[in-house]
Amino acid sequence: MLEVYDYLIDFGFLEKDIEKMLEKSSLITYNPKTILKHFKDINNFLLEFGYKKAEIIKIVKFFPCIIGRNVDYLNQKIEYLISLGYSKENIKKMGKNLPTIFLLSKENISQKIEDLMSLGYTKEEAIKMTIKCPSLYSLSFKTINQKIENIMSLGYSKEEVLKMYLILPTLFGLSFNAIKQKIEDIMSLGYTKEEVLKMCLKLPALFGLSFENITNKINFYKEIGLDYIIINNINYLMQSVELSYARYHYFVNNDIKTEEFKNLFYKEKHFKNKYGVSKKELLLMYPYNKEEEIKDVR
Repeated sequence: MLEVYDYLIDFGFLEKDIEKMLEKSSLITYNPKTILKHFKDINNFLLEFGYKKAEIIKIVKFFPCIIGRNVDYLNQKIEYLISLGYSKENIKKMGKNLPTIFLLSKENISQKIEDLMSLGYTKEEAIKMTIKCPSLYSLSFKTINQKIENIMSLGYSKEEVLKMYLILPTLFGLSFNAIKQKIEDIMSLGYTKEEVLKMCLKLPALFGLSFENITNKINFYKEIGLDYIIINNINYLMQSVELSYARYHYFVNNDIKTEEFKNLFYKEKHFKNKYGVSKKELLLMYPYNKEEEIKDVR
């Protein structure tokens, strides 16, 4: 067994994790030579597939059962996923976030795609959603349905809920209580429930932003007289408040006309071409200070 430990430690595993991995993978009762072969085969397979050593260590450490599979089995699973419409890069990305994807049966995989299609998604959309949120494969259809019904109970139509999940599949990972709390939090900033529902429909990512993040941005835009953008152009909230702050001060200090303030949200390349200053330069010139009083431009 010493040879197994030496190999794994040399690969990068910590000694304290090796015994736990052996127990969880049910390999501890095997002949040491067999155990060593399993680890070498799987580690080499994952290296050839494109994972870095640090990524392999993470996958094997948190999902040691993968060591109990042979390379042919994993190759067949990858070929099956590719036949469904996934690319090698898709599978690699999914495997990092949900290593169990390599051990799911073909029946479970195809059933999940069929389940999502039965909700109204196309096969391409179902594939896209599972790439963005591999944990969908670990949710039962009953759980998925319940999550959809929960959000509908807030005042959305089924079509609207399905649209939000398509835009942000990771929304499936949030609890209903967390979603309700985020709506209440945003309402506490002075918006009606209808306004908040509209905002979240246009930008489901709001559910994933911290309340502090949202509050800082909204307060900043209110202070500079651009609060109208929050409902009408909600996607602007995805720009960091640090960048908006820096661009705003650049405009003020360079006597740029107020009507150009909408250009605060230009894409980086467009902004640099128009004004000749990069994001990096702006952030260095005007570091964000949320305590500083902002000049009202209204």
